[in-house]
Amino acid sequence: MQTSVPFDTSVELLIYAFIALASLCIGLSTTLANVTAILGDSRVVGRALTANILLPPVLAGLIIAAFPLEPAAQTVLLLLAFAPGGINAVQFSTKVPGQIASAGALLLLLSAVSLVTAPLAALTLLPPSAEVSVPLGEVAMRALGLIALPAMAGVALRRSSPELAEKLYKPVMLASLLAFIASVVLSTEARQQGLAQLGSSTTVAILIFIVALMAVGWLLGGPDTGGRQVLAVSTNLRNVGLVYVLVDGCCDDTLMEAAVLGFMALMVLPNLALTVGCAVWRKRHLTQRMTDSLSPAH
Repeated sequence: MQTSVPFDTSVELLIYAFIALASLCIGLSTTLANVTAILGDSRVVGRALTANILLPPVLAGLIIAAFPLEPAAQTVLLLLAFAPGGINAVQFSTKVPGQIASAGALLLLLSAVSLVTAPLAALTLLPPSAEVSVPLGEVAMRALGLIALPAMAGVALRRSSPELAEKLYKPVMLASLLAFIASVVLSTEARQQGLAQLGSSTTVAILIFIVALMAVGWLLGGPDTGGRQVLAVSTNLRNVGLVYVLVDGCCDDTLMEAAVLGFMALMVLPNLALTVGCAVWRKRHLTQRMTDSLSPAH
């Protein structure tokens, strides 16, 4: 029998703050011209949709078939599969030279898709008793307020006052990062209790899901290393904030919340490793190019 895992109200507030601030960050880094440019490139759109919408549910289904997961873990994994557009991907994308604007535009588009696909998936995946506390429609509106409104406000500010948007971007990104870190740290005990009840197979399944999605994004990211890194990060960092809002608002199931928070914590190290690895490669590649340009043969 599943037992309740207590979550502090401060953790929920920090997660909501992280969602709103990260969404604002996406808007501040994006212009309508960036969005139009991405939409105008059918190859980029096709690769992004394949990596973020078509393949994740397939991978989630295969993992669920391969591992003996609790129903709560299965539900969260599938909800994450239908929730593209990881809002904190913008924090990792800032480390990719020349990719901030395109990454922000891609995340804006994927987040918009997620606001449709994730609630629709929740209608099917969440248990019949899920809407007892808060109707799913009301939760979806809450998600719009936390994700869509800050993102649109950021885009509007970027359009009307680019200089101010540029000045606000880094402080807002730092604030969202701090809120994310604080939520992960403060939820450690409850998250570990929940994951212990869900079993070690849940942790392994989540890690495999993250790494598999990262590989899919990298392989479909195109010929450029920067583009590969952006799509790899954008694909594996699912819209965990939206899924948390849906689960927290509709379900009185703290094990589902534990699974979502487990994903939040586990996704950090693989993406840090990817970011550092790509930065080291770029530095070595640049050094080699400089050495070659200074050699007598040139």
